[in-house]
Amino acid sequence: MSDSAALAPRAFADSLRELIEARRSFGGHPLWRRIAEGGVDRAGLQRFAVEFFLQVREFPRAVSALHSRCPDPHGRSELAESLYEEETGRISGCNLPHPELFLRFGTATGLPRESFERAAPLPSTASLIHWFELSTHSLPYLEGAAAVTLAAEGQVPSAFGPFARALEKHYGLSCDQVAFWDVHEIADREHSGVGDHAVVRLAVSPDAQRGVRAAVETSLAQWWQFFDGIERAISGPVRRA
Repeated sequence: MSDSAALAPRAFADSLRELIEARRSFGGHPLWRRIAEGGVDRAGLQRFAVEFFLQVREFPRAVSALHSRCPDPHGRSELAESLYEEETGRISGCNLPHPELFLRFGTATGLPRESFERAAPLPSTASLIHWFELSTHSLPYLEGAAAVTLAAEGQVPSAFGPFARALEKHYGLSCDQVAFWDVHEIADREHSGVGDHAVVRLAVSPDAQRGVRAAVETSLAQWWQFFDGIERAISGPVRRA
């Protein structure tokens, strides 16, 4: 990106899309692929479920923080809708708060809900949750929005739906038990159009675009580290070339 001129919105959107697709934690991480192939045992799936729940539980608070800081009326309306869905599930029709919907999956792995609610996060999970808080409370609004909505939503389509089918196939879970993944595949497909995202529309200066890109890069790295941490907990040290 030039230091003297901002990219046009379409070019900026393309650069962010390429960045997200190049390091797609959902669907791209080796642990995700192993689970999707049935290569993780039941205990490993349970550990994955616990850590994933801990960040799912915190995500609505990140959306709420963004809503409270959003300077754009249209953006606030979209965030209010997203928060309402996170906390009630009434837009998607699942009619459960998303953390509660996730627990339907988590307890189906064989753990009681207390194992989720009382769990202490791995350091990598705690780091991701801290990033949610830091990015939405301390960074400029556009950077927080890029980190929490754009970077996350941009990874979900074409990842969560197939993951749900794999959980049914390899782990004997029902459609109802994997509903969390299907609900997000549909909802985030509707909200993941990078070119139409409010961050792209509003980041019109070189400094704003650099900040947004840095926030997306950091968010993607945090998600990758999150999965790395779970993989280490399941399989021991991760060794990659």
